[in-house]
Amino acid sequence: MRVKINEISLKRIYNAISRRFLNLPYKVSWNFSKRGIKNRNNLTAFKDIHKGKRCYLVANGPSLKQMNLSFLKNSISFGLNRIYLAYDNMGFKNDYLVCVNGTVLNQFANEIQLLKITKFLNWENKKYFKQENSINYVYKSFAGRNFGNDISKSINPAATVTYAALQIIYYMGFSEVIIIGMDHNFESKNKNRPNELELRTEEVDNNHFHPNYFPKGSKWETPDLISSEYFYKIARKKFENDGRKIFDCTIKGKCQVFEKRNISDFQNSVQN
Repeated sequence: MRVKINEISLKRIYNAISRRFLNLPYKVSWNFSKRGIKNRNNLTAFKDIHKGKRCYLVANGPSLKQMNLSFLKNSISFGLNRIYLAYDNMGFKNDYLVCVNGTVLNQFANEIQLLKITKFLNWENKKYFKQENSINYVYKSFAGRNFGNDISKSINPAATVTYAALQIIYYMGFSEVIIIGMDHNFESKNKNRPNELELRTEEVDNNHFHPNYFPKGSKWETPDLISSEYFYKIARKKFENDGRKIFDCTIKGKCQVFEKRNISDFQNSVQN
């Protein structure tokens, strides 16, 4: 099951229905506005541009602090949400950033706008950003079990930005994905209530690699680990059916969906 019975609430049901209803105007503008059409055409340029290549998918867990990430300077990598807070201290910079969570985009749009890397952001939050060539928008379609094969049409946001990134990675043609920093373990006041909007009151954010990832006074959505695993299994099957692989090299990561490997297996190997 994607959710446990004790996780279901009237508020969660209401939010799910409201989200789909409020999404309709964005679907119309995505399909018919000049900006939407141009953006969709731009996305088609990413089709298979890295076919057969390896990439690294850098999540935001505290386990990143136990790694030397300088090797990413010579590798193609994707970062998620506020991963840019690691760039200076950890000695790397991603090639691509994926951020489709409205709560993150609403609060940190100015920081994300300034990043000089290719970005994939949520179409619904475009009003927070100035138009520039490095920004590409994706449309989140709440499509049940679907894995978005074509990001120029839509992606399925599911329960985690990691799943959204895997759809973009698949579209680009990568044959091997190495995941790091996906600890799959969170502390929360509302741990039994996934997808709840929660005000951060702690001085230090222990759920992420940076103490001010979600600083005190900011908001975040409590994770849904069960649904995340449900969609990770879909992603794994999708990749493997196409002869591609996803490996999880997170240090002490608790997700058991993807094949576990040690990052050293890949750091010392060269892929042409």
